Amino acid sequence: MFKSKIIIIFFIALVISATAWKVSIDNKPQSEIVTTSLFPALIDSINEITEITIEDRKFKSILRKIEGSWYLHNKDNYPASTSGIKRLALELSNLAILETKTSLADKYAKLGVNDLSLEGSLASKITVSAGEKKLVSLLVGLSPKGTSTAQRYIRLSDATAAQLVAGQITASTNPIDWLDPQIIDIDSKSIRRLTIDVPDEQKIIISKKTESEDFFNLQEVPESFEMKSKTIISSIPAILMDLRLNNVVSAQLVTDLEPTQKTRITTFSGLEILLKDYIWENKHYTVFEASQEKDTDKPLDEMQNAAIEKINSKLHGWAYEIPAYKRRMINRKFDDLIRPKENSDQM
Repeated sequence: MFKSKIIIIFFIALVISATAWKVSIDNKPQSEIVTTSLFPALIDSINEITEITIEDRKFKSILRKIEGSWYLHNKDNYPASTSGIKRLALELSNLAILETKTSLADKYAKLGVNDLSLEGSLASKITVSAGEKKLVSLLVGLSPKGTSTAQRYIRLSDATAAQLVAGQITASTNPIDWLDPQIIDIDSKSIRRLTIDVPDEQKIIISKKTESEDFFNLQEVPESFEMKSKTIISSIPAILMDLRLNNVVSAQLVTDLEPTQKTRITTFSGLEILLKDYIWENKHYTVFEASQEKDTDKPLDEMQNAAIEKINSKLHGWAYEIPAYKRRMINRKFDDLIRPKENSDQM
């Protein structure tokens, strides 16, 4: 009798435990969502990509691969930043479909996936090709509100269904964002002499005798005057330190014009950089040229010649719009850099 009661209690406990386990499994949060890759074959075709177009209602960037190198086609084939191209290809290959949203065209605008031809469209369109074969063509819309993970609404260009996908899409449509931004980088410590020559104005010449000196001196200061600020004068040679572009155009657009200013910068190693400034379409553009220092017969060594070739191979044929704060460094007038000596009236 006692043994039967024990068996009954054991089975009741077993049923209760099994029921509790089943309920806990049913109520367990689903941390994994089954997804389907949007472009499953893209990862195997990344090295075959030859053209990428990213556009919206305001901008358009066309990137083309020519003989193994990437260029921005609608910026006169200026070299493109390859890191951004690789990142975009990986982002597209990692997109995964979470769910299909709508196939109703009047709902597209709410998700940001309506055609670019429509006024007010917020979509950006990405097209990726390998030769004549189109690998990707999709409209990228808005991110859903309130989500803690990277998600976007998208619509394939040849499809009616809008979809919600998981993954990042960070590609910019602005051509400037696809350019290698750095023009040149020469530390001001290595500068020996800088000359600013503006037509009908007094030439500005600043220099120092050794690389170890911290400050530059203004040359040809009248006897009754002195430099207004050594700090300001010594900041001018920093023009070439990490100099980056705001825009770039073909030099052919400006080189038939008269330069508004020439700035010649000479280093202690004998390298000379000539900056020619032009005004085109109401903007200032600068053309750069590297060479051996003009006022010396000392031959350059192999490393110095290589430095000249490297600079010219990158910058030749281009005119750059540089940041305003950099341009202010060399937009100087001689009279603004000097002041009367305090005792000049008593002399």
